[in-house]
Amino acid sequence: MAKFKVKEIIIGFLLGLIATIIGSELYLRIFTNYDLFIDFDFIHKAGLIGKVTAIGSLLNLLLLTFFINRTEDYKARGCVLAVILLTIITFFL
Repeated sequence: MAKFKVKEIIIGFLLGLIATIIGSELYLRIFTNYDLFIDFDFIHKAGLIGKVTAIGSLLNLLLLTFFINRTEDYKARGCVLAVILLTIITFFL
């Protein structure tokens, strides 16, 4: 049973990271003229990584709500873990 829990948390974690990356990319493509992967160095030097990641995490919030509504609690925990890890990484960048 423990392997099932860990597997579900890892799936939620990976989906949370992917949702944040997609949300950040969508935000940059729709509202700016930048691209996350091409202009990453400029975004980092301008100090905008935290803001872009925070806006990108809104898509992760939708994913979290989806998991909670479907009572997939371990995947929801993985999404929260992804947000915590991204916050820590962003703090040090």
